[in-house]
Amino acid sequence: MAATGWHGVTPREGAVLSAVAHRLTNAEIAAELHLSVRTVESHVAALRRKLGAQSRADLIAAEHARRGSGVPVPRNSFVGRSGSLGTLRTLLVRSPWVTVVGPAGCGKTRLALELAAAGTRVPVVVELAHAAPGDVPRALAHALGLTPAGGVDVVAACVVALDAASHLLVLDDADHVADAVRQLVGGLLGAAGAPVVVVTSRTPLGGPGETVLTLAALSADPEDEDGAVRLFTDRARAADPRGWPADVDRARVSRVCARLDGLPLAIELAAARVRHVGLDELEHLLDAGPAPLDRAGDGGRHGTLEAAIGWTWDLLDPEELRAIERLAALTGTFDLDVAQAVGAAAPVVLRLLDRSLVVPASPAPEDDRRRFRLLTSLRAFVLARSDPAVLDAARDAHAAHAAATAHAAAEHARTDDSPSAVRAARLAVPEAAVALRWCVGRGHPGALALAHDVAVLLEQYGARADGLDALDSAARDAGVRAAADTATLFAMGEALCFSDVPLAADLAGLALARATGPRSALEAHHLAALVEAYRDRGAAALEHAAAAERLATEQGDLWRLAGARQARGIALRGADLDDPAAALDAFGSAMTTYARAGDGMHVHNNLYMRASCAVAAGVDPGQAVAWADECAAYARARGNQHELAHAQLTRASLTALRPGTDPGTDVALDEAVASFRAVGDLRCLTRAYLALAARRGPSGAAPLLERALGVATTARDHGQQLDALTRLVDACWTSGARRRAVVLLARLVGLVGIERARELCPGGLLPELDGWAEDPVTPNLGPPRAAAP
Repeated sequence: MAATGWHGVTPREGAVLSAVAHRLTNAEIAAELHLSVRTVESHVAALRRKLGAQSRADLIAAEHARRGSGVPVPRNSFVGRSGSLGTLRTLLVRSPWVTVVGPAGCGKTRLALELAAAGTRVPVVVELAHAAPGDVPRALAHALGLTPAGGVDVVAACVVALDAASHLLVLDDADHVADAVRQLVGGLLGAAGAPVVVVTSRTPLGGPGETVLTLAALSADPEDEDGAVRLFTDRARAADPRGWPADVDRARVSRVCARLDGLPLAIELAAARVRHVGLDELEHLLDAGPAPLDRAGDGGRHGTLEAAIGWTWDLLDPEELRAIERLAALTGTFDLDVAQAVGAAAPVVLRLLDRSLVVPASPAPEDDRRRFRLLTSLRAFVLARSDPAVLDAARDAHAAHAAATAHAAAEHARTDDSPSAVRAARLAVPEAAVALRWCVGRGHPGALALAHDVAVLLEQYGARADGLDALDSAARDAGVRAAADTATLFAMGEALCFSDVPLAADLAGLALARATGPRSALEAHHLAALVEAYRDRGAAALEHAAAAERLATEQGDLWRLAGARQARGIALRGADLDDPAAALDAFGSAMTTYARAGDGMHVHNNLYMRASCAVAAGVDPGQAVAWADECAAYARARGNQHELAHAQLTRASLTALRPGTDPGTDVALDEAVASFRAVGDLRCLTRAYLALAARRGPSGAAPLLERALGVATTARDHGQQLDALTRLVDACWTSGARRRAVVLLARLVGLVGIERARELCPGGLLPELDGWAEDPVTPNLGPPRAAAP
């Protein structure tokens, strides 16, 4: 059947025909185009009459005949860009020229081709990848089927041809011929019957009337049904139809896609590799950069990531090459100040943004400044071509900048709890953490000062997981440990009490051994008092706290006097001493002294600790809740999320022993869990899981107690491991998970010994252990086996 009568097809009928060609039913077309089904049926009947089509299959064939040869759309699925396609259509209604920009491999060409294939205008696709600037008008003429004779104005001939019908002009890959394309589009849009124009480019062309659509990466969220995970899965199934599992772990695929920055080209190349390697091995291969993704024998610009990136790399001027090399030395995100510090001037960074070589990063909630990053594949490309000496110089410059910023924030941290100080600290810590890792790895002498200032900022303004990780590496480094004075050992140890009390105890031991005078002795005893209190070694904690109080009084150091009193309170509220009334008094004394020292944060930190032991000390529960609420209000006003989580946990814990009451308590505890996990405060994260578990029945408590035990084990916190493990044994036994209870009981024996384990066993477990005697997991608790504890 020959398709005829195209001149009589209206734009609306063209849209319906395009939908028919995409195998949509009349009902689906009606929903897509916001028409009634009856109207769609009328359009389909008109199309069959005008085009001489006897069936729906004839209509599909007619549409393919009209568009198929002119628009080389790939035959595989079009994933993750339906929203962008709709946005592009909307922009073209408002503007006749839209330039689609984005990094190499983000899908600009595919988007433009899909638009051309599904639109109502006659598509003309011009591939400019290999065109020289003088070739651009003739490339358009060739796409229009014109062969202008010598001396003929090529652009004028194209204008005449385009005026014959309503056209959509796609100019693909215009980066290296930007000036020529800008001039061509200007000439076309100034004529009667002008087409609408879509240009694809890494950078906007800057012409009058140009509208820019920036194409973002695909979402790697495993729950996104039309994102990177689906694209990977579709392409992997096509590459290995028999071997690709139907129930693949979407979380693992998500990790791979995130490693590839959500770039469609990178994802498609990676998915093709599943014919040869599994997901685990693919992740391992990606550690070496994008080279394992290259297609064999494909030298085209979309055949490899390197070719796609190199296409833009070759267009950079020396100033841009110098800047991007220094930015590649950075491992994280950066703002314009950081870029300037490493030798990438702000105007050059902005040009790299225009070229889609630098991309916006998601800002932290507390940061209203724009931050940027290099895509992982681009960074690997640049690092492979960079002089190591240049990279080291950039990292040294970054470390110096980060150290100065952190020191400025830490210098007055003990007495400045203003929102601006909290914000400055939270912006300084991520940069300082990266710099600290660099300095530790290099044996750089600046590591000591950075470690001290990072530790002060983490403890005073709220912990961060990246900061604690960097501090952990510094605290384990032989060079740092050998050179650190007691002030630095105290600062690091105090902050590490959030995540690794045994490591903090190790630093306390070093400090005590190095104390040579009253000042260093005060710092050493202060840290030792805190560490022993958190280890629930009450007598030792009180001994060190008394020594610190005496030394602080002699030296007139109010801040350390308050800190020693707080350590005493922590020891007194622990299970070893278990004296909540005395702890309440100690925290109150610490509050008063911190207030005199000008440290508002620690005033409220002690207030939440007072609230945590108030009920056990005989204080009215309403008063304890009021104290917790006061702490929460303070933390919100300052923007201190860590202290807010402390207050939420304390308030929620006051009602946690009443299962089923106040559902808002569970919400607050869930929020506290998220906050403590984000900041890396493992000690309080364990407490939050324990509080949540206390509000559940045995079967519901067990998973939460498993998490609490895992976190406490990671933190090497013996006391919290014991608490979580004891509760978990009881919860498993009570809920009927008997074998799990016996396995955990064996672990409890290993933690505290046979006698203590017998004391902590659930009442019904010991008499029944004889029934488990033949099971190899059953611990030997000694005779008498059937005796109740």
